[in-house]
Amino acid sequence: MAIFQYEVFLAVVDSGSFTKAGEKLGLSQSGVSHNISTLENELGVVLLHRNRNGISLTDAGERAISHIRQIVHHANLLEQEAALIKGIEKGSIKIGSFPSFSSKILPNIISTYMKIYPNIQIELYEGGYDDIKNWLASGTIDIGFLTLPANEFDTIQLFTDRLVLLVHSNHRLSTKKQVHIESLHNESFIMPKAGCDVLIKDFLKKSNVQPNVLFEVNDNNTILSMVQEELGITIIPEMIFPEKFSNTKVIPLEHDLFREIGIGLKSMEQASPAVKRFNEIAKELF
Repeated sequence: MAIFQYEVFLAVVDSGSFTKAGEKLGLSQSGVSHNISTLENELGVVLLHRNRNGISLTDAGERAISHIRQIVHHANLLEQEAALIKGIEKGSIKIGSFPSFSSKILPNIISTYMKIYPNIQIELYEGGYDDIKNWLASGTIDIGFLTLPANEFDTIQLFTDRLVLLVHSNHRLSTKKQVHIESLHNESFIMPKAGCDVLIKDFLKKSNVQPNVLFEVNDNNTILSMVQEELGITIIPEMIFPEKFSNTKVIPLEHDLFREIGIGLKSMEQASPAVKRFNEIAKELF
């Protein structure tokens, strides 16, 4: 069995279709199908269900996929080590990130890295904190930017992001220089989701404060727009807030609330040379 057949299989699973996998790998749909069929014939088991709704893993596929990811991972490690011996840096990195980090911080890290290592390919996966943790655990990504602590992974702390109160300029609290958390009791509130909600809800609970949560929203831009339209107030990380945003006011909380941002890896020791160098550059930038 060729390593390429394993790579085709993972591309199909991760993209969810033969067509998307073919576009990524430069293969026709029949070429993708042929490689999957060859792999299944070699193993003597069916790995994928194929139907009109797309593809899904069979029981055999579920059992085999973690081993296949390990084979591809170690093949990439071998290729990168050989390239280093020859004095040529090459390879690939799969990175997971949450939206606010992707828009504000990640481009600078990637740009700095690619100027030094232009031959290393970077693939970006974007999602919530839970998505990133699942991708790391399954081996779908090599590196995940996430909030700490994340005790199930090896981690590197990068920086602290303060959470602040965001209100409309007409709101009764907009003139305050600082706001005590008790002032939010019964206030119409927009709860951020995709990770921050856990930190905020815990903070409110410990303070014995119950705002009137009208909406729970994943998208940061939607949250900001709702505050603009006076639908409620919210607590958000400073990183989310744009430089120019009309009719709103950012106010520090009297008792500081922070989230720790860092890098998560399944294993620091087993990381590829390309990943290790990426980590070093990210640390250097902070």
